[in-house]
Amino acid sequence: MFRELVQFDGSNFYNKAKNICPEAHLSFYNYLKLAEFIVGKEPEKVIYYVGEIKKYPGNVKSEALYSSQQSLFFNLRKQGIQIKLGYLLMSNGVYHEKGVDVQIAADMIYGTLRSEYDAFYLISSDTDLLPAVAIAKDEDKKVIYVGFENNMSKALLRNSSSNFILRKGDILRFI
Repeated sequence: MFRELVQFDGSNFYNKAKNICPEAHLSFYNYLKLAEFIVGKEPEKVIYYVGEIKKYPGNVKSEALYSSQQSLFFNLRKQGIQIKLGYLLMSNGVYHEKGVDVQIAADMIYGTLRSEYDAFYLISSDTDLLPAVAIAKDEDKKVIYVGFENNMSKALLRNSSSNFILRKGDILRFI
């Protein structure tokens, strides 16, 4: 039995998908069907990683973003997708997502060393994940880099077992 883990880097997916499909509303998106399309069957497990938005009373923007993220979480849970949260750190007035890449890498390494999965479908263009990709491949696991047609990571293309390119039509198909 071949076991797959599909790993959505939530912010990365959101930004890349919105770049090629600005009309897409991703809070109610069918992430599970997209994962099945990429894998070619229902995957063993799908995890969505994202920085958690905090709600600050009286801050209209934070309340709206929090509400939108809660709608996304409800949708993901309804599809049976696990959610793993990082956090947002403010630096010089700008928020930066922290802890997400480490969780993706840790799950890839644990899944490899415990032989929980045979293949990892990495929906992220973050090259910080290259050491985890190398460990999985060294242990004879497949790492399939899932990138977007308009913005592929050359480093992940070179270092993954194979790749899957998402096009605008692929994104729109599961709205």
